[in-house]
Amino acid sequence: MSPFTFRSAIIFGVNHLHRVWIAAKVLVILGLITFLGVSSDWRAFNRNLNKADKAVASDDSRAASLAYARAAWDAPWRYDLWEQAGLYSLLSGERQIAKSYLERVEGESDLTPQGLMAMGDIADLEGETQMAIGYWEDALAVEDQYELHFRLADAYFQLGDLENAAVHQTSLVDLNPTSVEHNLQLGMILAALDPEAAPAYLSHAVDLDPELSERLSPLVRSIRSSQRSPDPAYAFVSAGQSLASMEEWSLAEVALSKATQLNPEFADAWAYLGEARQQLGEDGFDDLETALQLDPDSIPANTLVALYWQRQEQYDMALVYIHSAANLDPLNPALEAEIGNTLGLLGNLSSAETHYVRAVEMAPNDPTYWQILANFYIRYESNLREDGLAAARQAVILAPDDPASLDAMAQIYLLMESPHIARRFLERALTADSTYAPAHLHMGLVHIMNGNTLESFQKITLAKELSTPGSPTAELADRLLETHFP
Repeated sequence: MSPFTFRSAIIFGVNHLHRVWIAAKVLVILGLITFLGVSSDWRAFNRNLNKADKAVASDDSRAASLAYARAAWDAPWRYDLWEQAGLYSLLSGERQIAKSYLERVEGESDLTPQGLMAMGDIADLEGETQMAIGYWEDALAVEDQYELHFRLADAYFQLGDLENAAVHQTSLVDLNPTSVEHNLQLGMILAALDPEAAPAYLSHAVDLDPELSERLSPLVRSIRSSQRSPDPAYAFVSAGQSLASMEEWSLAEVALSKATQLNPEFADAWAYLGEARQQLGEDGFDDLETALQLDPDSIPANTLVALYWQRQEQYDMALVYIHSAANLDPLNPALEAEIGNTLGLLGNLSSAETHYVRAVEMAPNDPTYWQILANFYIRYESNLREDGLAAARQAVILAPDDPASLDAMAQIYLLMESPHIARRFLERALTADSTYAPAHLHMGLVHIMNGNTLESFQKITLAKELSTPGSPTAELADRLLETHFP
């Protein structure tokens, strides 16, 4: 072979190997691309990312979600895009779509704290509170966030897990010490769990919002005064009673249950616990029975057993126990009034009136018992023009700005078919308290009597909105709406 030919062969071989290497490299790259599942249309991928950015900038959550999802289809290993699609779907209210996107991340790669929080939000919306807590706790383990403490405090509280609720509520107070709501909620929880620690937070809430003083000061006073007792259960009973008076029945039940654990011989604690459990939909009679067995002369036990039998509509049984309570405390006007109430339920109106009047005689300067007497005449539509009007007038004289007394006066005039006079008292009642639902309800009746259909509908509807569900005012509002506005 000539030198030229040999050289040509070498050059040919080198060029051939170079072409083979290039071809192999291309094949490897193509194979890698195929292996990774990358879309060959990278321009579409970038277009979708640009669309997502624009949608985010214009607060169009649905469009952002759709654009991120399309980009993720082109680059399925980009789990961050699936998560973004899920987060924006949730923002736009498309819960199930959000869940499907977020679940593509879970198991493939870790969700960020925001993704975990979103999964928790979805579980919570679906009623899976315990599952939601799991997601939120996982997110909190990665990143300490105010929103996570807020969600967890509320979720644990709803489940009745006050210990864990207190942990997260404490974190909220630490993060935002000037929040009225956080201090109030922590103080209320601690009143049930650890009464000695509660006044600091409750008092701080009052300092931040003085309007809370009327509601919280009795609770703070009762806790502080109970600390003088050598019996540690007494603080829990005092707190439980105050919480019950605020209709915080779930918290009251926790406090009173702790009292019975600390001192199983504390009869009154068992009695109040039985009442709290009834308010929460349980029977509670075993607790009341325990109270009476421990102390047959317990006034709270006898009174609350009487109330139990009243609820069972066994008024004869109720009367036995309320009489026992009154014999133990013969100067208590509240017990006399309750005897009158029970006798009225039995249909013995003459004897009932005697006990109501006796209650007024025991406390002639207390508008409460004049109001109770007036309401007796209203309920049974008896002696309205003389005795009923006199009792209601005395209640108004003693408490001229009390909406309940003014409302009682208005009710008597309504029953006497004098809506124009009733209206004046109702206007005074609503000036004193614009949220007093019974006054709105009775103003609705005034409008019905005057033929003002629209005004009556508005007032009765407002009364329903302002009243507690299941209360007499709410039930009467429902009946009036059904009757007059079917």
